[in-house]
Amino acid sequence: MRHVDRTAGRANAAVSQEPVGVAAPSRRRSARRPIPIAPLVFGSLIAITLAGLLAVAAVLSWYTYYQFKDLIVPGVRASGLSLSGLTEAQAAVLLDQSWNAGRHIQVSDGLTTQELSPTQLGLHLDAILTARKAYSIGHGQSTPSGLSQMIFSLLNGREVPAAVDTDVEMARQALESLLPVMSRPAQDATIRLQDADLVAVPSQLGYTINMEETLSTLVTDPSRVLADGRLQVKLMPVLPRITDATPYLQAARQVLENPPVLRAYDPIRDQRLEWPLTRQQFAPWLTVEPGENGPQIGYNPERIAATLTALSAELGEGRYLDGERFAVTLAQAVQAGQPLNLSISYSPTSYTIQPGDTLLRIAWNQGIPFWRILQANPSLDPEALYAGQVLTIPAKTDLLPFPVIPNKRIVISIDNQRLWAYENGELVAKEVISTGMDRSPTQPGIFQVQTHDPNAYASVWDLTMPNFIGIYEAWPGFMNGIHGLPVLSNGRRLWANVLGQPASYGCIILDLPASEWLYNWAEEGVVVEITP
Repeated sequence: MRHVDRTAGRANAAVSQEPVGVAAPSRRRSARRPIPIAPLVFGSLIAITLAGLLAVAAVLSWYTYYQFKDLIVPGVRASGLSLSGLTEAQAAVLLDQSWNAGRHIQVSDGLTTQELSPTQLGLHLDAILTARKAYSIGHGQSTPSGLSQMIFSLLNGREVPAAVDTDVEMARQALESLLPVMSRPAQDATIRLQDADLVAVPSQLGYTINMEETLSTLVTDPSRVLADGRLQVKLMPVLPRITDATPYLQAARQVLENPPVLRAYDPIRDQRLEWPLTRQQFAPWLTVEPGENGPQIGYNPERIAATLTALSAELGEGRYLDGERFAVTLAQAVQAGQPLNLSISYSPTSYTIQPGDTLLRIAWNQGIPFWRILQANPSLDPEALYAGQVLTIPAKTDLLPFPVIPNKRIVISIDNQRLWAYENGELVAKEVISTGMDRSPTQPGIFQVQTHDPNAYASVWDLTMPNFIGIYEAWPGFMNGIHGLPVLSNGRRLWANVLGQPASYGCIILDLPASEWLYNWAEEGVVVEITP
C-alpha cells in the first residue's frame, strides 16, 4: 500500500501557484463594512423638531404668562418710562406720580429759567388713557397677531404716545406770572441833569413773552414738552415810544429855570409847611413822554415819590409825605401849572396800657374810636387788659379818607359846648352846641366831613336829623355827625332848650339856622377837630 504525503503536496501546489519573484504576505487583510446613513439623519431631524417644539412651547408659555397676568408686554415705554411687566393700573399710577405729581418743567427764555409743575402750565397727562394704550399692545388680538406685536416690541421697543390735556387759559396765566422776570420794558429816551445841565438819554429796546407763539408750542406738542421737561419761551421785542429826547432839551431847560414850591398841610396839627425845590431836586422830575400831539415835557411820578420820601425825613415824629398817594396828583398839577399842595400823613403808634385803663378810656385819650383799636389788635380781649400790654394805635390820618380841604376847619369843644368854623385862618362862625351825654359821649379826635344828608333818620331812637353832616363812625356802619335839632316821628322837636350842655346820643347838635349854614358851607373833606 502506497503512502502519500498530502501535506507536502498541498504545500507544493500552493508554492507553485505564486508568481515567480513575488514574496508571499505574512497575513491576510480583513474586509471593511459600509456605515449606515439613514439612522443619523433621522435622529437629527427628531432633535431639531423637539428643539423647535420646545422653543414654540417656551414662546407660547411666555406669551400666555403676559396674557394670563394682564401685564404690559416687554419693550413698551410711555413718556420715557418703561411699563414692561406692569398691570394697566400699576402703569397708570407710575405715570401719574412721575409726570403729574413729581415732574417739573423748566421754562426758559434763554436768559432766565423758572421751574413750574405741569399742572401750573396747564398740562395734565391722562395716565389712565396712556396706560390703556400701552396695555393694548399685544393684547386683545388673535394669538398670532398678539404674539407678533409682543416679539416686535421686545426686539425693537415700542413708544406709546402720551395722552396729554392742555388747559390754554391756565397756561396763559402761568406765562403771565413769568412776565416780571422774563420781560424788560422798553426805556424811552429821556433827559437828566448832568454837571448842572440837562442832557439827552438814549432809548433802550425791551422784550416780553410772545404769548401766542409760546402757547402754540404747548398746544401743538404737549407730550414733547412733558417728555423733555423743558419749554422754550418765545420772545418778542418791545419798542420804545420815544427814541430821541434831544429835540426837547431846550424846552426842559426853560422849565428847570423856575422850580416850583411844594406846600404841605398837617391836618392833625393844623400846620402848613413849604419847600422851594432846588434845581437838583426838581430836575429828576422832568422827563419826555408821549402826548396827544407828539412827545412833550412830562413829570415822572416815581421820581416825585422819591423826592417826597427824602423830604419826609425832615418831618419826624411819625409824619411823612405819602408819595404813593400824591405823586401822580403832583405830576398832573405841575404839568398844568397849578400849586403843588398835599397833606401830611401819620404812621400808626403804640400805647402801653397803664393800671386802671379801659379800652374806652384809651380810645377817648388817643382820639380814635374804640372799634378801630380793636380792629388794629385782633387778638385783644377788652375785658382782660393788663398793665404793660402794648397796643397798636391806628394812624390819626386813617380817619381822613377824603382829600383834605386845607383852608377850612371846624373846631368843636366838648368842655365848652361850642363850635367854631374857620376859613383861610379867619373865624367865620361861632355856635352854641350840645354834644353827647355821659352814657353816649361824643368821641374826641380829628375827623372829616364825609357825608351830607338833608334829613337823616336814626331808627334806634326814632329821630329825624335835619342837615346831617357825617364825620366819623362810632362803630362800623353807624355814623356820628353834626346836625340841627332832631324831630321825633310824632313831630316833637328835641333839645331846643338845652343847647349849651351835653344832651345827644353822640352827635353834635346846632339850632336849625346854624345847621343849615354849616351844611352848605362845609364840603366833604373839611377837617373837624373835636377836643375834650
